[in-house]
Order: sequence, then structure tokens, then C-alpha cells
Amino acid sequence: MKIAPEIVAEFCRKYADAVLTPTMWQGTRLDKVRLLWGIAGVESSFGERSNPHHDASYCVGGRWFDREKTLAWGCLAHCSFGPWQVEFPNFPIGVSPLSLMWSMDGRIASELCLAAAVRVLNRAIAAGSRNLGDIVYHYNGPGNVDAYSARLSECFDHPMPEVSAPVTA
Repeated sequence: MKIAPEIVAEFCRKYADAVLTPTMWQGTRLDKVRLLWGIAGVESSFGERSNPHHDASYCVGGRWFDREKTLAWGCLAHCSFGPWQVEFPNFPIGVSPLSLMWSMDGRIASELCLAAAVRVLNRAIAAGSRNLGDIVYHYNGPGNVDAYSARLSECFDHPMPEVSAPVTA
């Protein structure tokens, strides 16, 4: 599924205020809009690659395997979704993985995904994140923190579209 970068940018601006302000942050002030935009850049090329991605660590035998979700949703319970590639277990109870994949222009799926991404980020910030590496560690896991952080920093500077794309059927 491809989500227009204009939609991704629109939701980054809309939800940035929902991201907690880090109290122990070190260095340059965290730009929350750019944080959300940058994560979408790393995870999906700003919406270009928003298809579900299967993650073996959530699958049978994986560290984060959830038997009940797997019984309910099969392999969809092992996937990350949307422009921010949020793992399914981070969505509220009652959200169907099907709702994260099918919508006309991706707005509904994107909004659900970004709300879940903000929850993950807020847990990281509430845990005392002091820098981008701490946020990356909590958002993406302990592997490749330096490489992900570097890519995230690059994506911060990627221009954001100013207007929403027209809906096309």
C-alpha cells in the first residue's frame, strides 16, 4: 500500500503535539513534527512502502510471540503496519489488522498507525529518553541503533509537502 507523502506530512503535523516533551533531553530541542516525519522516512520512505511487514520476532518461537493474537489474526499478528511500521501488538485492543491495510487513500490506516506510533514514542519518552538514540532503542529495538539514528537524522531534513494530495478513486 502506498500512502501519499502529503497525507503522511499532514498527520505528522496533526499528531506532533500528542508526543510528550522529554524532560531529560540533552542537546538540540526535539522537533516532534520532524521526529514523526523522520520515522516515516526510515520505515516506509515517507509512505511509499506502507505494506505490512512480517517480523519473525513476533512469530511462533519469537521473543514477542502472542499466542492469542496469532489465533485471532494469523500471521497478520506478526506484522508492522503503515508509514510508521508499528508492530500490531502496539495497537489498542479492538483494532483489526485489516483496518490497517485497506482504505481508499490510506488516511484511516495512517491515522490509526500514527496514533499507535505516538503511544510507543511516549512510552520511550516517559522512560527517560535523553537523546535520539534512546528513542530509537525503544521504537526500533536494540539492534542497529546507530545506523537507524543516522538514517533518522537524514530523514529529518527531507522536505515535507505542504498540502494534502487530492483523493483519487
